[in-house]
Amino acid sequence: MHRVNAHKSSKWQFMSLTSIRSRLILFLLVLILPVLAVIYWFVEQENLRYTDRTINSYLNIGTQVFDYSVESHKNTLLTISNALTRDWGFRNAFGAADPMTIRDAATNLLARSQGAADLMLISDMQGRVIIDTHDQGFSSLPADWRAVVDNAVTHPEGQGDRILIVGEVPYQITVVPLMLPQPVAWIFAGFPLDESFVREIRRSTASEISILRHRPAQATAAALEVVASSLEGDNRRLLAERLDPSRMNETQRVSLATESYGAQVRQLASGDAETPAILAVVQRSYRENQENLQVLQQRLLDFSIAIVSISLLAVFVLARGFTRPVLRLATRVEQIERGQYQLADGDRVVTGKDEVGELERAVERMANGLAEKEKVRDLLGKVVSQGVADELLSRRIELGGEDREVSILFVDIAGFTALGERVPPQQLISVLNTCLEGLCRVVDKHGGIVDKFIGDAVMAVFGAPVSHADDHQRALECAMAMQAELPAINEMLRAYEFPVSVSVRIGVHTGHVVAGNIGSSDRLNYTVIGDAVNLAARLEGLTRFYNVAALISEQTRVAADPDNRIVWRDIDLVTVSGREKPVKLFEPVAHRDILSQGEIDQVEQFNKALDHYRQGQGEEAADILAMLVEKAHPESNIQLYELYLERIRTQADMADEHWNPVFRHTSK
Repeated sequence: MHRVNAHKSSKWQFMSLTSIRSRLILFLLVLILPVLAVIYWFVEQENLRYTDRTINSYLNIGTQVFDYSVESHKNTLLTISNALTRDWGFRNAFGAADPMTIRDAATNLLARSQGAADLMLISDMQGRVIIDTHDQGFSSLPADWRAVVDNAVTHPEGQGDRILIVGEVPYQITVVPLMLPQPVAWIFAGFPLDESFVREIRRSTASEISILRHRPAQATAAALEVVASSLEGDNRRLLAERLDPSRMNETQRVSLATESYGAQVRQLASGDAETPAILAVVQRSYRENQENLQVLQQRLLDFSIAIVSISLLAVFVLARGFTRPVLRLATRVEQIERGQYQLADGDRVVTGKDEVGELERAVERMANGLAEKEKVRDLLGKVVSQGVADELLSRRIELGGEDREVSILFVDIAGFTALGERVPPQQLISVLNTCLEGLCRVVDKHGGIVDKFIGDAVMAVFGAPVSHADDHQRALECAMAMQAELPAINEMLRAYEFPVSVSVRIGVHTGHVVAGNIGSSDRLNYTVIGDAVNLAARLEGLTRFYNVAALISEQTRVAADPDNRIVWRDIDLVTVSGREKPVKLFEPVAHRDILSQGEIDQVEQFNKALDHYRQGQGEEAADILAMLVEKAHPESNIQLYELYLERIRTQADMADEHWNPVFRHTSK
């Protein structure tokens, strides 16, 4: 179960950012991903710029090819027109002024041009139309046709050309004069800029070609109209809607139905308020370049994933080589924290030569040192109280002490000396250890410190070296708990088949002492010394005199029971051997809430008798004591009652105004 939990803990540490491994991976990702993203962005931007340059190059080539094709068609028209002017039959027909013959000659010439020319018109020098193969219906040349003638007049070779609208279709028109030998007529030839023309140009340029009419005076939505285009379907409409005709001779990106195109606009013929301008648009699709970009992006993405994967694998392997000994070291520290200082069988021995291996060896040295210290602590805890052991181990050991107010408790096993005459020595030691173990357990439970063992007696201190706010109350409760522990101790003795039953006598006093290390620099003992210690020992000795289990000084009673939760029997006001100041003695009978009212009244009657006694009222005190003796039950302390009756009978000076109720004990 521990291994499963350790595995889960290790797995969770790997997933969380608290582990070195996860932080290394995060650091790698933070370092590599932005770099790869910048590279990816830079390559994409460069590729886009390259795509734009490529499209521009294609469009420039397409525009040049378009211009060359138009120019070639114009030259072909001029060649056809010049051939007609030199044709002898045509010249004779024109001289005979035979329109039908002239028309037949023009029609035959158009047929022989193999589509290079689609229209011929002949007018005289005054602009009257002689023949028109398209029968446009005008008898004299319109203004735009006359403009072509004007161009020819000013041309050095007498040639002119222009884009004109013929039946809603833009035509490339050329004009040359008919010389007989003087100019007698104008011969117009033309070809349409229609679907056939744009498809032919597309085959030469590998680009899309469109011819548009532009009416700038109209609203933007209807300003452009596609006349002919190699585009299909909705792309024609979208081209007219999205193309910016004002951006001449520069590349613009136009998004059509299925893909984007780069487009360059060339003006073939200018327009005015009535006549639309004719525009040629060369378009090149971005699709091929975008497909290449997508392939490059995919390869770059694959490369990035490969780099990240290899880096993560490398970091994982490196981090594993680092974190495994660190985790093992953490587990080892947890074992040391639990007190497992030695390596268990099968655990890995440190073999690394790096810094982590040196750290592991340092931890093992620390564990060995802690093991030795724990042995010392354990041994010291058996020699002295655990609190004293902790105090000695937690600070620098120096001779000397400090003033402390403490409560001192002496407890003695009653009748143990006489017991030694009836029990073999080995069994006597077992009985003593059983009793002392039970008493020490009570001291530890109440937070006291066992200062020393004095034969069959125990000295305990409450308030040094470890102090609590209620040390005096703890000492009092400990004294009462020791009496309550006697049945359990005697039961344990019977279980060990020791034919004895023990009781205890306890003395408790509160006062100032000197607490500290006493002895020599080589051998010392932590203890408390002072008058308060001696008085506590005297109180324990006086319990036999008054036939009580415990005697508590007035100082302890006031400090430990300010709320009067305990029923107290006033025992005496005495001076002890070696001490002049009197001390008032009390017996803690029991907690008030567990006594019957009759038991409480009996104690209060005795206390009242002592008040009369101390005031010199011997008869009143004797009457109460006699009544208590008469009503006494087997558990009553009749010896105490008779002790005071005897004092009253033997002390004739009680009525004296200088009566002193203090009883002096001279023996220790």
